[in-house]
Amino acid sequence: MELVRSRAGLPATCDLRIKAKRELCSFKFDSVPGDKSISQRAIVLNAIAEGQGKVYNVLRSRDTESCIAILRQLGVTFAWNGDDLSVNGRGLRGLQAPAGRLEVGNTATSARLMLSVLAGQSFAAELGGNPLLSARPMDWVVQPLTDMGAVIEYLGVKGCLPLRIQGASPLSPIEMEATVFSAQEKSALLFAGLYADGITCYRQNCQSRDHTERLMQYFGIDIRSDHDVTFLKGGSAFSARDVMVPGDLSSAAFLLAAYAIRGMGRKGSLLIKRVGVNPTRSGFIRLLTEMGLPLTLQAEEELISGEPIADIYCTPGTWLSPVCAEGNGRIQSLIDEVPLLAAVSVFAEGDSVIRNCRELRDKDTNRIQTTAGVLRAFGVETTCSEDEMVIHGGQRLSPAIVDSCGDHRIAMTAAVLASSLEEPSIIRNCGCINISYPGFVEDLSQFAHIDILRPD
Repeated sequence: MELVRSRAGLPATCDLRIKAKRELCSFKFDSVPGDKSISQRAIVLNAIAEGQGKVYNVLRSRDTESCIAILRQLGVTFAWNGDDLSVNGRGLRGLQAPAGRLEVGNTATSARLMLSVLAGQSFAAELGGNPLLSARPMDWVVQPLTDMGAVIEYLGVKGCLPLRIQGASPLSPIEMEATVFSAQEKSALLFAGLYADGITCYRQNCQSRDHTERLMQYFGIDIRSDHDVTFLKGGSAFSARDVMVPGDLSSAAFLLAAYAIRGMGRKGSLLIKRVGVNPTRSGFIRLLTEMGLPLTLQAEEELISGEPIADIYCTPGTWLSPVCAEGNGRIQSLIDEVPLLAAVSVFAEGDSVIRNCRELRDKDTNRIQTTAGVLRAFGVETTCSEDEMVIHGGQRLSPAIVDSCGDHRIAMTAAVLASSLEEPSIIRNCGCINISYPGFVEDLSQFAHIDILRPD
């Protein structure tokens, strides 16, 4: 069965009714959507560069559109050609003061990157987000920006959006020790470092995703890493560059999970082409291999921007084994896929343990709790704490009615579980899937019968 994918996305308000397709199939995906993290970083870098750059294979999702919308308010102009985006850069300090509040929607990545960019401007701006984003912490980005010279005032709950930021030019360079494991803190400081007169240093406490470092190096920015410390020399203009965005491994992960849990007698092979396989992001595929899924990388190459890509090929293999996923570096390499790992672990005989995942409490929802809630709805015994989940695998799943709580990754994880069952399940509140993967239903429909249900 070969994929023809629509990227139109789902209605803003809808539910999904899902049940497995019974026939034996092999699956081939010639592409998955462009990587969300790289799309946003490449767009912002080109927006503050000199000249015009094109970003190819951009993820056209709600998060990316929000990023583009606030840059438009700051004077940046864009032109679309399919999934390719031309960005007319304004230079480091060429952005214009916005006429009103910058509403960043649900995208924490763009919120934190844009805070850093605004910190280096000579004007003041207000930044707000939707209710989910406004409940997420911003203080671990705000504090270093304040130390660098920006003046930031919270306009609601302390530590959260909305806020008002008065930039400073230039910012003062600082040396910073990581306060969280997330790459967003590192990326935010590095973007702010572009506006500092001197060398900004960041010491991470474990390896987190390194898309920012790879892209900045490709853009000719003076950046280097020495073990856990990254150094960036700021204050210099740089030229726009064309960027090819690889397929998003976090999107491919949903297809890998649907394949891994599909009944042995109903699957041939799986091929997903041109997926980003950056080692700081590929913990999920390494764990699937440990669990017993025969998975190989084919046609490996490196894009000019330094990002590795490959085709991912799987065959059925045997039954899955339980796994213990722990260690901050390992968990960071699959932080967005932890709910999926928990879902796949349901089909392993025995207990699987996921530790050091405390960061999930501060995502769109508390994903430790919402993931456990999804598994329990399907009849799976799961225990969890602030930093750990234990999934008791080998239990028989039952069809369920599950609420996504407005969290796109929880909605898609529940949909993947439903795709393994012959009786239908209902996943509520699925419009949020458009945040990261508008073509998800079209892709998952290779594994399952899916009806889109609109409320009366």
